[in-house]
Amino acid sequence: MHAIERLIYNRIRFHPRLKKSVTTIYQSLFSLVPGPKIDSSFPVQIREGYFFGFHDKCPWSLDNSKLLAHKFDNACSFPEEGDKIIIGYFNGDSSAEYVPLAQTPTWNWQMGSMLQWVGETGKILYNDYDGERHVARIITCNGELVATLPRPVAALSIDGTHAISHSFIRLRKVARAYSYPIGAEEKADLPITDKDGLYLINLVTGTVKELFSLVKIAAIHPEDSMRKAYHYFTHPLFAPNGERFVFFHRWVTPAGQTWTRMFSSDISGEKLHLFKTAGVVTHTAWKDNQRILAYALIKGIGDHYYLFTDLTDRFEIIGKDYFTSDGHPQFAPDKKRFVTDTYPDRHRRQRLIIYDTENKIPQLLLNARSPLRYRGDVRCDFHPRWDRKGNQVAFDSAHTGTRALCTVSLPDLK
Repeated sequence: MHAIERLIYNRIRFHPRLKKSVTTIYQSLFSLVPGPKIDSSFPVQIREGYFFGFHDKCPWSLDNSKLLAHKFDNACSFPEEGDKIIIGYFNGDSSAEYVPLAQTPTWNWQMGSMLQWVGETGKILYNDYDGERHVARIITCNGELVATLPRPVAALSIDGTHAISHSFIRLRKVARAYSYPIGAEEKADLPITDKDGLYLINLVTGTVKELFSLVKIAAIHPEDSMRKAYHYFTHPLFAPNGERFVFFHRWVTPAGQTWTRMFSSDISGEKLHLFKTAGVVTHTAWKDNQRILAYALIKGIGDHYYLFTDLTDRFEIIGKDYFTSDGHPQFAPDKKRFVTDTYPDRHRRQRLIIYDTENKIPQLLLNARSPLRYRGDVRCDFHPRWDRKGNQVAFDSAHTGTRALCTVSLPDLK
């Protein structure tokens, strides 16, 4: 985002309908300019007809031999009730073999079905619908059902012992791209309720505990913009040791403006901490058990990647002179580097970038051009994800004209 674009963006960023119209017109004009579909000096493998989902999980098995993926039928239609995707994995680093395991109607293009590995067990978790409610299933690599959890999973601890759950039906009203098209809850129509909140699931015992309600969190330093707004929880993420997690409290005003606060908590719902951001926080990644990277706005400073220290007001700006817009970060296994992406620019080019936090050096891995029809709720963000060894990055892309799960090998970046 260059200086003039940044100036215009800052003027319209808090006017969602205007921002959407301006962005669409602007990109529609520049998308007519010819250019390469993808540009990279690194080898890229493309698997059309598959995708993974969000940037906060590792899709590779513990031994790096299996790559989780969703298989779909229609690449650019928003999922409707009854639409299902296939759960499965690719076997081998370069093999084209896809092993299907199950189907689910609870999914979206941004986060898939929350498909992920369960700790070091070799088992797989995904969200599903049992005919009455959203649940989570745990299966083996052969597709054998091991357990059904009574609530859908929004985040899973790295050791696979605990999960955070919230309502995906509430998201349907104001954050459709992250919701599920099937299921109903009477409380979902209420702007705010003490009958819905964040829940802790113990995967060892199967017990579910409510940590806090929407009403409780909204009552902490309430803001004027919360009046008559619709509230919901989203984007929980565990620290590496599983003892604490962050989450977003979001509310949408009658005018359609979304505001966000980031909290952290321990898994008992105690030691709650509110980070000092100014209504804008988007995507997060834990660097270690105390520090979390987030793209956010801080009053008097601006929006940047910030490395926050949990339970304090301390932070540092990361890549201040390089990153000028939001992205989806994930730290490498060495915790020294993170990979992130950008949203489509005026030419509809998305960039994949690695940033060395010790030497403060960015490296562009590739850029790819997303077709104009992949925007809004059916957009195809890269959502980059490292493998277990730090030698590959998986990302979703539509640069070929259809959605695809891609991997880029990084032999010179070990």
